[in-house]
Amino acid sequence: MKTPLVPVLPFLPVLPLLFALSAVAGAQAPAKAPAPKSSAPKAFTQTRQAGDVETDPIKCFWKTDRSAIIVGERFTVVLTCGIIDTDKIKAVPDFNQLEASTIGLQPFEAIKGVRHEDIKDAPWRYIQYEYTVRLIAEGLFEKDINLPAAKITYHIQSSEGGGSTGRDQTYQLPAMPVHVMSLVPAKATDIRDTSMNTFADIENRRVRATGEYVAAMIAFGFAVVLLGLALVRVVGRYRVRTPAAERPLGLGAVLSGCLREAGRVQSDAGGGWTAELASRALTVLRIGGAVALGRPVAQQIVDNKTQAHEGQLALRKGFLKPRRSLVSNATTAGTIARSLAAADGRGPDARTEAILKDLEESLKILSVARYSRDGRLDGSTLNTAFENGVSAIRKLRSANRWPLRTMRSVTNQAMEIGWSR
Repeated sequence: MKTPLVPVLPFLPVLPLLFALSAVAGAQAPAKAPAPKSSAPKAFTQTRQAGDVETDPIKCFWKTDRSAIIVGERFTVVLTCGIIDTDKIKAVPDFNQLEASTIGLQPFEAIKGVRHEDIKDAPWRYIQYEYTVRLIAEGLFEKDINLPAAKITYHIQSSEGGGSTGRDQTYQLPAMPVHVMSLVPAKATDIRDTSMNTFADIENRRVRATGEYVAAMIAFGFAVVLLGLALVRVVGRYRVRTPAAERPLGLGAVLSGCLREAGRVQSDAGGGWTAELASRALTVLRIGGAVALGRPVAQQIVDNKTQAHEGQLALRKGFLKPRRSLVSNATTAGTIARSLAAADGRGPDARTEAILKDLEESLKILSVARYSRDGRLDGSTLNTAFENGVSAIRKLRSANRWPLRTMRSVTNQAMEIGWSR
C-alpha cells in the first residue's frame, strides 16, 4: 500500500523561506571582540616576583643635638636619608637641594653644612648631612618652631629593558619641632637630649678600632714569639738538665773555698814555710788569677774518698749527698802579664787590673820559692806576698757577688757595643 502525498504538499513552498530567514539571522549575530593589546611600552612592562614588597624609594628624618634652644645660639641639625639603591632600580635625588646654601630652613638659618660618607646596606644607601643652624627672629619665645618640611626632587632609574629613567618626583622632608627657651617641645616624649652620633663619628670609631686591633695583633704576635722562645729554652734546659750533684760550683763558692784554704795555709805557715805549703798557696792564687782573668776553672766532681793531687783544691759540694769538686788551673804570673800587655787599652777596669797585678806579684814570688834549686824559703817575704794575694782574692770575691756582677756585665756589654760602633 503506497503512502499518500497529499498532506506533505502544502509545506513544500515554505521550506525555502525558512532557509533564507536562518541565513539572515546568522549574518546579523554580533562577532566576538578580539583581546585588546597593551598600550604600555615594552620597556616599562615588569612582572612582580614572589616576595617583592612595595616601599617608598626615599625615607628621611631629622635629629638635633638639643631639644630646646635660645634665640641666636648655634646648634646642630642632622638629616639622614635612606635611598633605594639596587642593581635593578635606584632612586637618584638632586643632592644640590640639600646643600647648606640651598636648603630652605626658614625661619632657621643654615650657617654651614657638611655631607658625611655614604653607607651602603642593600637595598638601601644612607646619606647624611650635618648642618650648623641658628634662629634669629623675634616673637618666638616659649613657642615650638618646626624645622620646615623641605622638598627633594628625585627620579627613578631602572636597569631592566635596556635601562630607563622615570619622571621627576618630589619627596617632602618631615617636619620636626624645636622649642625656643623651654625645657622640651610640647610633642617630645623624653626630657633628655639625644646624642649626636653621626656617620663621621662612626667612621672615626671604625678607624680607631681598626688601628687598635692591628696594634693588638702586632703585640700579640711579639708575645707569641717571646713565649715560643721561652718555651724552647725551658724545654732545652730540662732536656739537657744536669743532675745537681754533677753541676760545677759557682765562682762565689770557688773563691770562698780558696779563702778558706788560704786561711789554713796561713795557719800552717806559722811554724815556717815548706814546699808543700808553697804548692798549696800557689794553687789558691792560680785559681784566683783565672777568675780575675775571666777564664774557666777546671772542676772535677768526685766522691769523698777521692784525694786531691798537687795543684788541685778539694772543695765540699752538697749536703744530703756530699761530694767533692777538685778545682785547678794553670794560670801563672807570665799568663797575667801577657794578658795585661795584650789588652791594648781595652782591658779590665782599674780595680780588676790592680787585683791582677797583686796576684801576678804574689805568684811570681811564691813560684820562685817553690821551684828554686837551693830550696831556701824566706818566711817574711812569702807571708807578705801571700797576704797580698789573699787580699786580692777577697776583693775579687766581693766584686763577683751577684749585684756587682750584674752591674759589671751590663757595663761591659755597653762598652762592647760602643767599641763595635
